[in-house]
Amino acid sequence: ADFLQVKNFEVVGTETISAESLKHTAQSLTLGNRLLFVPKSNIILLNKNNLANILLSNFGRLEKVEVDKKFLSQKVELKLTERKAEFLWCSTTNECFDMTKDGLVFERTGNIENKLIFTGIVAGNPIMKNFATLAEMQNYEKFISVFKNSGFEIISINIESSDKAVAKTNINSFISDIIFNPEEKDLSLVAQNNILLINQVLSKTPSSHFQYIDSRFGNKMFYKLY
Repeated sequence: ADFLQVKNFEVVGTETISAESLKHTAQSLTLGNRLLFVPKSNIILLNKNNLANILLSNFGRLEKVEVDKKFLSQKVELKLTERKAEFLWCSTTNECFDMTKDGLVFERTGNIENKLIFTGIVAGNPIMKNFATLAEMQNYEKFISVFKNSGFEIISINIESSDKAVAKTNINSFISDIIFNPEEKDLSLVAQNNILLINQVLSKTPSSHFQYIDSRFGNKMFYKLY
């Protein structure tokens, strides 16, 4: 019966993904027949979970898909929630991918402006892999926030090994390396110690330029000036 056929897909909530691409993917599931004579476009037989899972697998930026069948208007509403790209993860070949604040790498991107870059750890194809756990990402954010609140921007963080990470920041118009242990329980304390050292050195010699500060050794900190 014609009144049982899906006539349209309506997309709600998309921000960066093409609504037409989503509709095209959804409509492809309604082509042809099931059991030789029953149209796949039958709104009653359309499997909502199957449709949602296919959209999620085809569009990495999608975090959540809700499918609502509107029987009277013969349409299917797709309510979408997109992932937010809070950070970037970049490979050694300079390929960059959007990453959530929870550490999930989900989509290749060419837009790297105004986002902090993480590198290291992830091997092979990084898409839909976790760069770090939620707790680890929250720890990194504490480190970043302390520097930011003190007037120093963290540009990138490279996890070189289980006990060595290098953050690049701008001190006195020079890029300096802040070396730290990524396994420290509270990286905000590590950041605070770095800020104290930086301010102490600059108070004595305002023109000082740091090449690096190594803060992996508890209360002892080592640094080198240009």
